[in-house]
Amino acid sequence: MCLRCIGDETTQVNPDLPRKTKPSDVTESQSIYKRIQNMQNLRKEKMKLNKRFARPTPAPDPGIQWP
Repeated sequence: MCLRCIGDETTQVNPDLPRKTKPSDVTESQSIYKRIQNMQNLRKEKMKLNKRFARPTPAPDPGIQWP
């Protein structure tokens, strides 16, 4: 920290100017779209798991002998 910088010279922030966006910033619509995609993927995965575990595996026929 520079001791010469301490004084009455303060940095002013102008809230009227729009903030410059960085390429890494995610817009609100992008985050909403991503959230919707995530919820749709969760719903698909839930449906797949419900189908997979809805019916029990059939019991093997006792008359069939495995070698």
